Amino acid sequence: MSTAQIIYEQYKVLPKKVQNELIALINKNNDEYVQVSLPSLIAGLNEMKLIREGKLEPTSFDDFMKDLKDEG
Repeated sequence: MSTAQIIYEQYKVLPKKVQNELIALINKNNDEYVQVSLPSLIAGLNEMKLIREGKLEPTSFDDFMKDLKDEG
């Protein structure tokens, strides 16, 4: 049995009020999640691979921060 299954089995035996409080707590903390674009993530990982192989020059931290500001 996986950890998720164990947690779900424990959740099912909780009183309804506690189940609702738990769901509310989980939903309240959803603001902490960041949405990531899969194509952007793959492109970034490919760039990291090229940098590690020496086929691409890494970006300086200052340039990286400037790019982030320009995107936002």
